[in-house]
Amino acid sequence: MLILEAFVLSYLIGSLPTAYIVVKRKANIDIRSAGSGNVGTLNAYEVTGERYVGLVVLVIDVLKGAFAVLLISFIWGSTSDAISASLIGIVIGHCFPVWLMFSGGRGLAAAAGAMLAVSWIFVVIWLVCWIVGYSFSKNVHVGNILAIIVSPLLGYVVPKEIILKFTIAAFSAAQILLIYTAMSAILLIRHIGPLRDLITSRTTGGK
Repeated sequence: MLILEAFVLSYLIGSLPTAYIVVKRKANIDIRSAGSGNVGTLNAYEVTGERYVGLVVLVIDVLKGAFAVLLISFIWGSTSDAISASLIGIVIGHCFPVWLMFSGGRGLAAAAGAMLAVSWIFVVIWLVCWIVGYSFSKNVHVGNILAIIVSPLLGYVVPKEIILKFTIAAFSAAQILLIYTAMSAILLIRHIGPLRDLITSRTTGGK
């Protein structure tokens, strides 16, 4: 019951459609029908043409991820079961919000906020992978996809002592690696569209 309650509460927090609300209030535009249709930071910026709109969306989504974990820890204590359920709930809620017919964002900001509260070393690993991917491709989605795939693999290479040093005491190295891999799998599902577009663009020569 504890796991289910932690999951549901975190799902509801994660499902707050920040980009939809901010863009609607700022420009009276349904972000789902504009730009890429993604309910996230990058599309909020591209649709409105305002950098601060994208920044506001980014900050709120990061904060809601961290808030959900901290709230669950406050209510049920820092147990690995409750926090694991919270981490998965946050990401699923952001990616598949019930309020928008399960069509949400790609989950990166919310996942980052949640991991900052649990094991921030993985956020650093993800950012390093993203920078490498973006530097070579100059494409945000390539950076995202590369980081989502590679960062969990690197986690298994990093010495366990280092992982544990930057992870809350509730988790063993094996547990946090497993839950991070599961979160990454969900994020990758939400990046199938951009990945398909990238492959199509490559095979058609960008035409």
